[in-house]
Amino acid sequence: MIRLEADYAIICNPEAGNKNQTKQDIQYMCKCLDDFKVSYKLFETEHALHAIELATQLSKEGYGRIIGAGGDGTCNEVMHGTIISKTNALVGFVPMGSGNDIPAAIGYRADIKRACEIIAEGYSSKSDIGYALRDDGIERYFLGIGSQGFDSEVARRSNENKEKDYNMIILTLLKEWENQEIIVKMDDDFYEGEANLAAVGLSGAYGGGMFICQRANTDDGLFDISIVNIDKVKLARQFRRMYNASLLPHPNVKEYQSKKVRIEMKNPNQDPYYCQVDGEVLGLVPVTYECIEAGYEFIRPKINEFAEEFKQKYGHYMWECTH
Repeated sequence: MIRLEADYAIICNPEAGNKNQTKQDIQYMCKCLDDFKVSYKLFETEHALHAIELATQLSKEGYGRIIGAGGDGTCNEVMHGTIISKTNALVGFVPMGSGNDIPAAIGYRADIKRACEIIAEGYSSKSDIGYALRDDGIERYFLGIGSQGFDSEVARRSNENKEKDYNMIILTLLKEWENQEIIVKMDDDFYEGEANLAAVGLSGAYGGGMFICQRANTDDGLFDISIVNIDKVKLARQFRRMYNASLLPHPNVKEYQSKKVRIEMKNPNQDPYYCQVDGEVLGLVPVTYECIEAGYEFIRPKINEFAEEFKQKYGHYMWECTH
């Protein structure tokens, strides 16, 4: 049996975002972990998708606690890699990105020191997870939102743009964007028609706190689906409402719940939408989503600290749609 050097494997991307800031964040994280007397070993990624490989490998080597330290891309890769290892190793996060929507989905605030304390405390519980599968076999587990349309194109372009200037990307895309017709098949519902985007939410937000599926939560065994068909100029005016979770209800957003969701383009001759989960672009639709109830166990805070922080700031929880 392999004798491990530490209890926790921490996986981080030293090249993410602003490298100087990332370096400082990693150093601060290590200090906090040391202060909390956490036994850990740090592993740095070296190329795209390396976090998936590391998480899978380290889980199989016997690490029972795998921590993704970084932005949503790193967190998703670490989660996905650990799940596909089939070892049942626990997964936790240290939020160090610009958005941190994935850690927030299971209650983490964007606070490095507090995240390290949560890791030291070691509390864990199960959460729903999402599973996305394209027809060509490309798959990904996720905790946030799977989407296709305008927002997935923003994600695709932002992944190619090292500066990740979401606002500039959105403004540029608004000038070019043309809606397409989609087909959305759900357990008990069916949608066919034009849409800016179709978001399949395990949790409520993406893009750094934009709540498009604000009623969603990771503990009910269902996706919340928002199909948006808003004039693109008017869509730009809704961004503020997404950030403070006051978009819904909206007359041009159709809401559904379903355990399984299948999304296709209506016309095979039109340009297909890209699909993405947790900000990671998988390719073009068609794609099928499945919500796996209580699908994986995570190291997390005992209460949803992100939701409490949000309420303190805005006066309501994200999922409250009657304000």
